[in-house]
Formats: sequence, structure tokens, C-alpha cells
Amino acid sequence: MLAGIGLGGLLVIDPAILSEYLPPQHRGRFMVFLDFFWPGGFLLAIGFWYLFIVQLEGAWRALFLAAAFPAFIAYLFRRTVPESPYYLARHGRLDEAASVLRKVSGTNVSSVDLAAEPNVPRAPMAALFRGDLLRRTGTTIGAWIALNFSYYGLFLWLPPALDGLGIVDFADPNTLALFLVISALAQFPGYGASAVLVDRIGRKRTLTLFLVLGGLSGYILATAQNFETLVLGLVFVSFFNLGAWGAVYPYTSELFPTQYRATGFGLAEGVGKITAVLAPLVFAVLYASTQGVLWPLTSVAILMLAGGAVVAAVGPETKGQAFT
Repeated sequence: MLAGIGLGGLLVIDPAILSEYLPPQHRGRFMVFLDFFWPGGFLLAIGFWYLFIVQLEGAWRALFLAAAFPAFIAYLFRRTVPESPYYLARHGRLDEAASVLRKVSGTNVSSVDLAAEPNVPRAPMAALFRGDLLRRTGTTIGAWIALNFSYYGLFLWLPPALDGLGIVDFADPNTLALFLVISALAQFPGYGASAVLVDRIGRKRTLTLFLVLGGLSGYILATAQNFETLVLGLVFVSFFNLGAWGAVYPYTSELFPTQYRATGFGLAEGVGKITAVLAPLVFAVLYASTQGVLWPLTSVAILMLAGGAVVAAVGPETKGQAFT
């Protein structure tokens, strides 16, 4: 529970604060780059599982201890990160904001060059459901539901899902490890493609494209009848799903003004994590009621397609927009 609380907070704070350090012309690719390290952690987790659970026959306490070490390293780095200059400026702390900008940019920034909006009132969450923010909130919620349902529904159930297709025997942990590694490696080029496209064709188009193609790839995986189709379906669904995750971070950060950015991220993460809890349960119910993996995997494909449709229909483009 404590680990979940800590991780949930970090997933809100990290993208919000990083986005406020980046100029519009670089924000897209660097926000995707932040999430680029997710499959690196996935590979590390696979290695931990194989070492402590498979080779050491269930040494789960040692696994938890090893998995806590990267969080400790992140804590040490985090202590060196200064406060967001946008936050400081909006609270009238212009000298501190100028000092941070001098460190980040390496140029001479004076507090007299900064615009202040002191005594900014607290941003109530209810405001996210009024006016123009309602459209942006709806877009965000739709995208994050699709991504969380598809990712956690699929990847938490990936071993039995792959085994249920009946193409390869996944009882051997070496075979399962190989397919997990293939899935993780396919995510890196997905992030790379997303990093390029968010600055070339825009955040909205990139997210829509990856969600739709991820949904189609999920259906290919669900209906795979041979080894080649199984591998291709897994590779492409991993490529497009995680590429969409990369695109949603700059898009979410730019959909909301500074006053509501962290609140908007928090709402997105909160709704997303509720969906992440429900997704494996829905997958399990469909798996038990249909006695197969076709409909559980198809539900993942449908949610990704639906998320892409929501973003395409109501989402505004945010490429090149300056923060306010």
C-alpha cells in the first residue's frame, strides 16, 4: 500500500514538473523520453523475477528488497531538483524563479524579465469540469482509461493470455521470459517513434494513431493462429501501446494551464489507476465466462480503439503552445 501511494504521487509530480522546465520546441520529445525508461524498468523487473523467483525458487523478500533500491536512488536524485520556475513565478517568488532558470538554461535571467501573477487562488478540481477545461478533461480521461485498461489488462495477464492461445507452451519459465523480453524490447522503438512524431505531426495525431494501431494490433494478437502471428501481434501491440503512453505525457501536460497542470495530471492518474485495478478483474471475468482469451484480448483492442476515437473527436492540438 505504501509503495502504491509513493508511486502514485511520483507519476503525477514527475511529468508535471519536467514539462515546466522545457520550452515548447523541445517539450514533446523530452516528455516522451521521460517515459522511454519504463521498458528499461520492465526488463530489470523481468531479470529480478527470473533470478529471485525462478532461479532462487521464490525468494520474494529478496526480490522486494532489490526492487526498492532504484526507488532509493531516485530519492537521492530528486533532492537535487529545484522547484518549478512556473510555480515560483505564479506565487510571486521571482528571484527564486530567475535563479532556477539561470541554472537550467545557463544564461543570465533577471527577475525583472519575468511576469508574476501573485496570490493565485487554489485551483479547485471542480473547475476541470467547467468551460473549456471540460473538453480537455474529457479528452484526458478518455485517453488514460484506454491506456490503463489496455496496458494493465494485457500485461498483468500476459502469461496466461499467451498460454491460452495454445500456440506455444509457456509452462517453461525460460520460454515465458523470452516472450516477456521480446515485449519489453518492442517498447523502446515505440517510444522512439512517438518522440519523433509528437513534434512532426502533433500530440493529438500521434496519440490517436498509436491508440488505433495498438487496438488493431491487439486484435491480431487475440486471433493469432500460428507462432509468427503471435510474435508479430505481441511486438506491435507493445510498440503502439507504449508509444501511446509516451505521447499522452506531453499531451496531458499541455492540455492544462499551470494552475491546473498537476491537478489535471492527478485526476488522469487517479482515473487511470482505478481503471488499472478494474482491467485485470474484467479480463478475469471474461476469461472465466468465455473459457478462452479471445474476448479478454478483444476487450483490450476495443478500449484502445475507443480511446483513439475520443482523442480524435474532441481533443485539441497542443503542439507548440506556450504554457500559461
